[in-house]
Amino acid sequence: MRLSVDGVERVFAPEALVVIGYAGRNRAAVEHHIDELAELGVPRPASVPLFMVFPPWLLTQEPSITVAGSQTSGEAEIVLVGDGDEVFVTLGSDHTDRVLEAVDIAASKAVCPKPVAVSGWPAAAVEDRWEDLTLSSRIDGDVAYQDGSAGANLPPLELVASIPWAGRRPRCFVAFTGTVPVIGDIRPSTGFHAELSGPGLAPLQLSYRVETVPELTR
Repeated sequence: MRLSVDGVERVFAPEALVVIGYAGRNRAAVEHHIDELAELGVPRPASVPLFMVFPPWLLTQEPSITVAGSQTSGEAEIVLVGDGDEVFVTLGSDHTDRVLEAVDIAASKAVCPKPVAVSGWPAAAVEDRWEDLTLSSRIDGDVAYQDGSAGANLPPLELVASIPWAGRRPRCFVAFTGTVPVIGDIRPSTGFHAELSGPGLAPLQLSYRVETVPELTR
């Protein structure tokens, strides 16, 4: 995995991928969202926030991903990359299988690649400015899909510090730290574009295509 940070390319070898769900700062709103999802058949998470660990090979920086099934969709997220004592901020998409999500949340994440941008910021540049950052996404060209303040979620560095590692913390890991609400309904697309921006910062951008494997006749 590579990130361009302040004009310098950094190379990382993540040992683990952590996806953090239900990371909203307003706990009452999070509980309301959980209740809404329960009405759609999505089981209640085992904890709030919910920490899910996956193998790092789910991460991708390719311009397209391939999924099985037509009901998958992206979620723009602030991503932290921990490497020894250093932490970097980048942008990712927690692409998820929405059909499987109603059965098993972790499994719905595990069956989809996780696209990550190719540029980032040092965490020190934004660690006190999360409320100033805007997280947005578009689908299928210019259709607005998400647009919200990163301050709506718990601070990413705080979330990463609370990951319940069993044993030693990996020297290098990647953590997806939460998304912002969707405009309208959650829905699939053939293209996804996300952006993380803030005053005085070069925006981080991520774009990828979504391809679906052919179905078989029944």
